[in-house]
Amino acid sequence: MRNRKTRRALPLVAALMAALMAGLTGCGQAAVEQRGNIVFADAGWDSNRFHNAVAGLIAEEAYGYTWSETTGSTSVTVEGMKKGEIDVNIETWSDNIATYESDIASGAYQLLGTNFDDNIQGLYVPRYVIEGDAERGIEPMAPDLKAVKDLLGYSDLFVDEEDPSRGRIYGAIPGWEANDVLYKKYLLYGLDSEYNYFQSGSDASLAGVISSAYEKGQPIVAYYWDPTWLLGKYDMVLLEDEPYVNVEDFKAGKTAFPSVKVTITASNNFYNNPENADFCEFLSNFHSSSALTNEALAYMQDNPGVSYTDTARWFLGQHPELLDEWLPEDKVELVEASLASGASAAGGNWFTDFPLVLDVDQEAIDSSVRAFSERTSGFFDAIKAGLTAMIGGIQAVLDFMPWWLMLGLVFLGGWKLCGGIRKGLLYTALLALVGLFGLWGLMNETLAIVLASVIISLVLGFPLGVLVSSSAKADRMLRPVLDTMQTMPVFVYLIPAILFFGLGKAPAVIATTIYAIVPVIRLTSHGIRQVDPEVVEAARSFGVTRWQLLIKVQIPQALPTIMTGVNQTLMMAMAMVVTCSMIGASGLGMEVLNAVNRIEIGRGIIAGSAVVIVAIIMDRITQGIAHRSEEKRHGK
Repeated sequence: MRNRKTRRALPLVAALMAALMAGLTGCGQAAVEQRGNIVFADAGWDSNRFHNAVAGLIAEEAYGYTWSETTGSTSVTVEGMKKGEIDVNIETWSDNIATYESDIASGAYQLLGTNFDDNIQGLYVPRYVIEGDAERGIEPMAPDLKAVKDLLGYSDLFVDEEDPSRGRIYGAIPGWEANDVLYKKYLLYGLDSEYNYFQSGSDASLAGVISSAYEKGQPIVAYYWDPTWLLGKYDMVLLEDEPYVNVEDFKAGKTAFPSVKVTITASNNFYNNPENADFCEFLSNFHSSSALTNEALAYMQDNPGVSYTDTARWFLGQHPELLDEWLPEDKVELVEASLASGASAAGGNWFTDFPLVLDVDQEAIDSSVRAFSERTSGFFDAIKAGLTAMIGGIQAVLDFMPWWLMLGLVFLGGWKLCGGIRKGLLYTALLALVGLFGLWGLMNETLAIVLASVIISLVLGFPLGVLVSSSAKADRMLRPVLDTMQTMPVFVYLIPAILFFGLGKAPAVIATTIYAIVPVIRLTSHGIRQVDPEVVEAARSFGVTRWQLLIKVQIPQALPTIMTGVNQTLMMAMAMVVTCSMIGASGLGMEVLNAVNRIEIGRGIIAGSAVVIVAIIMDRITQGIAHRSEEKRHGK
């Protein structure tokens, strides 16, 4: 009887559970068939994310999709489209993709329509450079500067801080076709006689250095493009160039950049699925303009804290006519109903989503840090100048050293420190491969940054390690700081480095030092603490002072552990310096970044192998030094 009642109750329980789950997932579900998830390409800039939000909002409200984004460089997202890992790229900058025309012709992915084609790009300078800014007390610096060719003669204004005898032009992003075109222009106009062509590594770092220079009222000439929040916020002037005539002259660097056709593309998997036909039709009708996009990005800039989806809702509310152009009438009604209610069709889920989110004023944090950067610019400029001189000195020594002498030193290090002639020969042969790859000069640039970072890490980290070893209070204070430094995502270190030091090798050394200094502090402290107490007590019984105990007993006894810390610091610096290519640190890291952005497997393997070779040699030699120290400590 009981079993029968239980069976009768099961449908009722199931219905109640279904009702409960429906309540948990929110009210107001749209009366549209629920479909799958659309993956949009996110190349990293604001206009792309804004257009994704607009299309994603419509996908949810009118077509019943969910949506997400996959972030990557232009070349990475294109590769994702080809593999079907990305469904839609709503901002395909066709001129920045070297294989775009052949990809479309071969059907690697599908062209659906044009998002906008009224954008501009090229070399910009702040308006105050030409006209001055009375409100900020800035006098005109180059009143006759109007065109790209006029840059000749102004290299002393746009000084390269790493090479003060020359100017610096900030080029486009490595891997973009625009970068190749701009470099050809740089050579064609003879700008290479006065300027260095500097690759920023990423669009975020390029925006950061332009923003920092503008806030400080400093001269800068850099590549940028429209539409972006940066050109919406700052008054920048596009330098004139020869009028665009044809694609051949443009690609040779002879003319101005034409407006790029920014298209909407879809993967073959997504396009060929009949269930997506109506959404693909919407994407074919989707279009915007640089003016409309700048309007939305300006709204975000003026209203800190609003999300891209919030901006999309505001934007569609401001321009309801666009919905009529993009969508059939029944879909327009669904989107308008959602905009009127102010809620997403998917609703909220208080059961799985955290119910309270603090409204942190990030804009206030940004403003205060930028203000501090401006007030202390002289101090940080002096540090940057010192670091630049240090890096330049190290690289000058490395460049002056003949290749055969470097190979000889590596052979001796491998032989004497690592236990045999065979290892010396092996390490020498590996290093010779870097030269055979044609990467010897880039290796020297990387080594200069690594060695500078390690030297600074030792100068700062060793005394701190000694302090921590002898003071429990210092240990308690520094431990959470060191934990934070060691676990913080490495990319976070790039932000203050850009803000306070700009782009180049000096900020790379700062970021690398912060990341790599922790092991030498911790292992120096650990090594001194682990010295045999009986040895320490015996030394004290002979009446040694505190400093004598430290220098003559504790440090020599702890030297093997300290050398292990040096080894770990060296390895972390080597790893970080590759990441620092994203802020313009040239060398092997930039070669790897170029390979990633262009999806050039061979180039990436060769450059990556060179990094591995250098890292292995430094690791084995420093380990050999630590091993020798251990043998001496035990009297072997």
